[in-house]
Amino acid sequence: MRKLLIAISFFTRIPIKINNVTNEEFYDSMILIPIVGLFIGLILYGVSLLVSLIHFMGLQALLMIIIYIWLTGGLHLDGFADTTDALFSARDREKMMEIMKDSRLGAFGAIGLILLIMTYWMSFTVVLPEYSMVLLIMPVFGRVAAIMSTCFSTYAPGGGGLGKRFVEMTKLHHFVIYLVAVLVYATVILGYVGFIAVVLSSIPGLLLMLNLQKKIGGMTGDTIGMTIELNQVFFLVIFSVMIINFPAPMLLIPGTLFG
Repeated sequence: MRKLLIAISFFTRIPIKINNVTNEEFYDSMILIPIVGLFIGLILYGVSLLVSLIHFMGLQALLMIIIYIWLTGGLHLDGFADTTDALFSARDREKMMEIMKDSRLGAFGAIGLILLIMTYWMSFTVVLPEYSMVLLIMPVFGRVAAIMSTCFSTYAPGGGGLGKRFVEMTKLHHFVIYLVAVLVYATVILGYVGFIAVVLSSIPGLLLMLNLQKKIGGMTGDTIGMTIELNQVFFLVIFSVMIINFPAPMLLIPGTLFG
């Protein structure tokens, strides 16, 4: 429980004060990031019920994005922007690693953030408020995808930071447990459309991991952030496409929270 609280205090803005945290406790807590996603999802879902009282879909979506960014402190968005700057720089591996370490936001990072947030906004306008329970799954899946990427990848040489320890400590059994859990969770909440959305969203996530392995030699803390954000967007887009193009009775099964 203490390690979970440490993870929540680091990966979110939830005010939890924990005294005398050792380095070992802090590093061990990182593997609990999908459970942190569960808490983020619960908060987002609760907030979505409140913003649903505003009968303006575009504003509902915007408020959810603002709450999400505030709740996570923009931590993973920062990693997304840094990685985007590096990957689109068309430089060699060493230069890309330098770009990722640069605290300044480049043109590609800014463009990437704009497109990412626009995609969040468009997806939220589709799923809110009728399918707002998708918010329970989105942050969990994004963080399980990070576990997947760190499990099957290596650490990029010269990356530095917390990402190295994350990659080193992630084992196959962590990924298997979290994958089974998120598949069951998504199916219970959303029916088999949730199961399908998780499976399909994992494919571009795997391709992203392979591309990062090829371009920079593995994962870093920044690429973990990109993995979380992009996989969340993949999940939202795929879910949105499915509910738009198929009748609701075909997507949901009796006994789910929607069916």
